[in-house]
Amino acid sequence: MNLSALRSNLKRLKSLVKPEVGFLPVIKSEAYGHGLLPVARTLASEGIYGFGLSDLDEALRLREAGLALPIILLSGFEAPWLPEIARLKIIPAVVDLHQLNLLASFSRKTNKTFSLHLKLDTGMGRLGLSPEELEKAIEILQENPQLRLEGLMSHLACAEEPEKEITRAQKKTFAECIKKLKILGIKPRFFHLANSAALILDKSTHYNLVRPGLALYGAYPCEPQATPIKLQPVMTAKAQVLSVKKLKAGQGTGYGPIFTAPQEMRVAFVPVGYADGYLRSLSNRGFAWIKEKRVPLVGAVSMRVIAFDVTGLNVSPGDEMILLGGPQKEVPAEELASRAGTIPYELFCLLGRGSFRIYLD
Repeated sequence: MNLSALRSNLKRLKSLVKPEVGFLPVIKSEAYGHGLLPVARTLASEGIYGFGLSDLDEALRLREAGLALPIILLSGFEAPWLPEIARLKIIPAVVDLHQLNLLASFSRKTNKTFSLHLKLDTGMGRLGLSPEELEKAIEILQENPQLRLEGLMSHLACAEEPEKEITRAQKKTFAECIKKLKILGIKPRFFHLANSAALILDKSTHYNLVRPGLALYGAYPCEPQATPIKLQPVMTAKAQVLSVKKLKAGQGTGYGPIFTAPQEMRVAFVPVGYADGYLRSLSNRGFAWIKEKRVPLVGAVSMRVIAFDVTGLNVSPGDEMILLGGPQKEVPAEELASRAGTIPYELFCLLGRGSFRIYLD
């Protein structure tokens, strides 16, 4: 993991917003597979508002590591979490009236105060109060002064397409809800809507807090040519060649076999597979980088072995192969994910968790 690249990506993202806009990096799910604590410590040293998480266990790990910056649970909370949320001074995003009532009841019983963010569903159809429920939520908050509304937030379904009708509609709805709060005399500290794609592509979504995720880790949330900044991959997944053998013309390799050598060829076997997070959907579709050349994956991805065509290359057991990322982005996450029929988020989470991590700074 290249922590210098993480710092660089954050600085480049900061260059796109006004200086007064706060940053809430999203580091949920083990920082998208990059390692929760090293990523959190690195970002904390670069001047951010706080961290976006979705899991109480990860919030606990940050606090136990001495990280005192604000933590917002972006996906709401479960009722049993409330004592720890209070103890750890975590800020919950409240996603419906049920959660708001739970929080109000718990705060009254324990005589504890809470800061919270209200999450609106402005059109994504997922977590969040409907705009019509906003007034009722404000009534509950006014009846419970021990609850402090610190922020109003929503999430865009198609942030990578700022001109799409649903995106325009969501932005309009969010702006209308902000106006409604002002009419009611409610002034939260933060309004936030922008994820990585919106941060990069649409200044109208910035408000005074942004939530970068994918872009921090060096993958583009939209077409790279549409972005005004260059991002560096933070994760490089590598493995050593385990064995090299010749296949005769017509000989298959692996399960099925779903690949048959069209002519004599050399194949390098790497001890990585779907047990390590390398997606089986990359069978006969994946690629890697070795000896300054891109090499195609041949055959089925199995539990702990994948094979690459290294015909014409001087490859030997022990040679290092790049499976994802690379200093010059030799194996782009965006392209590999597309070939797997998925998104870079999934590649990062799976390969990151199944790997031994080394951090460079």
